[in-house]
Amino acid sequence: MSRTRIVRAGILAGSLGVALVMAGSGFLAWHLVMQHTAERLESLARLASERADQTLAQAATALRQLNRSPLPPCSVEGIEQMRLVAIDTLAVKAVGYVEEEVFVCSSWGAVMSPAQRWPEDFRTREGLGVSINVQPFVVPAKPMLALRDAAFNLLIEPEHFLETSLAPGVSLALGTPTGHWLGTPAAGFAQVLTRIHGEPHSGLQDGYVYARVAHGNWQTVAAVTRQEILGDLWREMLMLAPLALVLSGLWCCLVVRRVRAWLSPLAVLSRAVAKGEFHAFYQPILDLRDGRCIGAEALVRWRRADDSLGMPDSFLPLAESSGLIEPITAQVISGVCRELGASLVSGQLQHVSINLSARDVASGAFLPHLTQERQHAGIAAQCIWLEVTESSLLSIDAAHRTLAQSRAAGHPIALDDFGTGYSSLQYLRRLPLDLLKIDRSFVQPLSAGTPCPVTDHTIAMARQLKLLLVAEGIESDEQLQYLRQRGVQYGQGWLFGQAMPLEAFLTFVAGHDWQAAS
Repeated sequence: MSRTRIVRAGILAGSLGVALVMAGSGFLAWHLVMQHTAERLESLARLASERADQTLAQAATALRQLNRSPLPPCSVEGIEQMRLVAIDTLAVKAVGYVEEEVFVCSSWGAVMSPAQRWPEDFRTREGLGVSINVQPFVVPAKPMLALRDAAFNLLIEPEHFLETSLAPGVSLALGTPTGHWLGTPAAGFAQVLTRIHGEPHSGLQDGYVYARVAHGNWQTVAAVTRQEILGDLWREMLMLAPLALVLSGLWCCLVVRRVRAWLSPLAVLSRAVAKGEFHAFYQPILDLRDGRCIGAEALVRWRRADDSLGMPDSFLPLAESSGLIEPITAQVISGVCRELGASLVSGQLQHVSINLSARDVASGAFLPHLTQERQHAGIAAQCIWLEVTESSLLSIDAAHRTLAQSRAAGHPIALDDFGTGYSSLQYLRRLPLDLLKIDRSFVQPLSAGTPCPVTDHTIAMARQLKLLLVAEGIESDEQLQYLRQRGVQYGQGWLFGQAMPLEAFLTFVAGHDWQAAS
């Protein structure tokens, strides 16, 4: 994934996280407001139920008083007593006496008109019949609640049951458990009352937040429109805003840290290793005696996703310090065996050299992988040289063990950059070596045509130890002639060719005759 895509993904993740936090805080604020509103409405509904019970109890007391009176019903004294009950009992609007479907009298006087008994909605615990939303027998009026005991009836206005202190915008309804409501609720509220029958005790229905309380013979519903609680919602969101800002900030910090981690050189290198972006470029190695290209040194290159090429100096130090160099070496080994296997098996090339890092030499973990890959490609072990540098030999004992195992498996061992460190002679004495590579720093002075004692001494030591020699960094004919005259067998450098991708290298091998060209 490119740097730009990672940054864009980070911005998207941060934005989504902040949006989710804000949405979550809004949802939490809404949930809290709904909970608080439902609790407040439930309290109001319960208070209204208790008020209705008190009103009904007052009316029942008055009704029992009439039934226990020794005065004849509908006598002058009886009517006066009925009138006093209506006056003294606040909830009672009127008192009537109905006998054998005849409305005999009321607290207003004698009537003597036919009357059908009102249908009974329920009976109280005291055995009194209750009918709601009934029309008075004589004068048409708004629906009333009728309380009956024997022949006596009391009419009560529904408003007396709902006389509860309400906050602005709160609607209240009182009814029976079967869904018959006292009075005439407003149109929108009446629709809500119809739909919430049998629903949960609180919730949201048709734009109303409601709470329903069942108490004795009553059910009471208190409700408020959704618009009425928007102010509460806004206040709750303001209270949650600091928490939302803190969470958003923490999320953004986490995203920034994650993006930085993804963009860190180590993370980029790790992804490149996982994707197998490391390949071998091949620098030709020529036989200086006849100018033929007989092999190559495999030099690792990083082919990035955007097709740009990473040179070793840009990633090898980090790869070595982080331990990623070992899987990189494994990728180079696999690539070399796959790409040059046919040329090595056919004899078109005699060898290819692979560089080992300090970790490779210390662990020796590369050797089983190398053996498996070369055997799969049919490559002989002597066709693959293994190069080590003085800087990669951190432990002489571990190096000796790994190189001895490699040499026993048939791989020639080359000491690269010979003479640049302080322990070169020790390595010559203690390590199993087959080749010495003369560092370019000892080849460059040869262009002047003057002898170089260090180079001559290295050549002499190699001849004495029966080690093959490879000169690095050959860039001029003078250097070539000097080395050839002193019996150096192999050489590489820009005079012959730089490190190149596989296709260019195979073309070089097939068509290049350096001796003829020179």
